[in-house]
Amino acid sequence: MITWDENMSTGLPLIDAQHKMLFDKFNEFSTNISDETATNVLDFLQFYATWHFAKEEEYMAKYDCPAADLNKQAHAEFLATFGGFYEQWQTGSMSPELVNSIYKSLEDWLVNHILQVDTQLHAYVSREQGVRSKE
Repeated sequence: MITWDENMSTGLPLIDAQHKMLFDKFNEFSTNISDETATNVLDFLQFYATWHFAKEEEYMAKYDCPAADLNKQAHAEFLATFGGFYEQWQTGSMSPELVNSIYKSLEDWLVNHILQVDTQLHAYVSREQGVRSKE
């Protein structure tokens, strides 16, 4: 289970809300990992992660965050990993052990990525907001 923490804030309420939604759906998957509804959650995550990553990359570029390239590369790697996991899930070729291993790997990636990469955006959002308030 992933729990939101204010240390994960990017300084952008929209992006933070999207992260919380990812966490909620990811957590929903964890509670339904062996249930038929897991497929619906995975379908949602496949779409939502792709959409969210595009929005986040847009904001990284807008605020000229130096982590933008690293962020984009990490997103591509995540989508490739998740895509492989999703494909295995769809074909029914996953053992319970593999499901748990991949789940833990994706959970760790989400938390670490947000804490180490996405949060770098906060300083640049704050800087931009400070410039606007002085105008």
